[in-house]
Amino acid sequence: MTASVIEVRGVSLRLGDFAVRRVDLSVAAGDYFVLLGPTGAGKTVLLECVAGLHRPEEGEIRVAGEQVNNVPPEARGLGYLPQDYALFPHLNVARNIAFGMRVRRRPRAEVEQKTRQLAELLGITHLLHRSPVRLSGGEQQRVALARALAIEPKVLLLDEPLSALDERMREALCMELRRVHEDLGTTTIHVSHNFEETLAVADRIGIIHDGRICQVGTPEEVFRRPTSEFVAHFVRCDNVLRGTARRAAEGIRVRVGELEFEAAEVPGEGRLPGEGRLPEGEVFLTVRPEEVGVAAAPGPAHPNRMVGRIVRVVDKGALIRVDVDIGVLLVALMGRRSFQAAGLKVGDEVAAFFEPSAAHVFAAQ
Repeated sequence: MTASVIEVRGVSLRLGDFAVRRVDLSVAAGDYFVLLGPTGAGKTVLLECVAGLHRPEEGEIRVAGEQVNNVPPEARGLGYLPQDYALFPHLNVARNIAFGMRVRRRPRAEVEQKTRQLAELLGITHLLHRSPVRLSGGEQQRVALARALAIEPKVLLLDEPLSALDERMREALCMELRRVHEDLGTTTIHVSHNFEETLAVADRIGIIHDGRICQVGTPEEVFRRPTSEFVAHFVRCDNVLRGTARRAAEGIRVRVGELEFEAAEVPGEGRLPGEGRLPEGEVFLTVRPEEVGVAAAPGPAHPNRMVGRIVRVVDKGALIRVDVDIGVLLVALMGRRSFQAAGLKVGDEVAAFFEPSAAHVFAAQ
């Protein structure tokens, strides 16, 4: 098992009306870990605790096994990239990149070599003599990243590094961040509220809400197998239905009002911590909208095929959202071509359906 480079143990901190509450978190060596949550959830506060900008009131933070609660930021061996990049306007790009190495009194030849290596890695060699105030947002981001990497940090901390960029630039720099991570292998903690950004870079994700960590796992686990109602809604499951579950020969059946759905037990999935089987009793059943199909009614028999009526259609670009009233609202995401070929429209009677293996069930809390 890979050792943890960052360990947050029972950390609590109150800042005005907001508090980080008993947070436990481990980030393994070489991981690209994304801390994901809504605005005001505590993402930046927690990252700043790790960076040393806040001292926890309770708990401890360890970097590479060493407790650093009382260690100043500059002595923690961390590279930190704040939201505004914080480039020095009076220094050119080369001197910005070299700043941390010069503070640490590295030899001049080493500083120059490392500056050029990072500039080549990030494609900014042609900018080395330019002032930061004459750079685009994407160029500033690359310079700030090079400066953070120049000190060869144990961990790279990125606070919403792409939030000020347009969608096209964000997508390009996600690929850049992932490439640099794979080239250098630097353990990274990246704060974000953007789902597409998270999926593009993350090895593992931690969902944070109201100062607490709600769930940690791979993107597949968190987005497809949430363990709470908040996480299910936050990761856009859209179909989050409360009901009562009972065991059946084929797996588990969940009654929601007058409807009954079937969910299959998938090995290694759909489990609550410490449990070996899907829960019974009061539960939530979730199905991601891309797993829901819509077709002409009634159609062939299917364990989760329900006849209903289309009540709304929303054009989302490459995908079309189709809301079907089957007694409860079931949301489907269809490819544009499939939607157009089916000739669907609001008011049509249709069948909405999904595979039992696509249904995820967790206990209501």
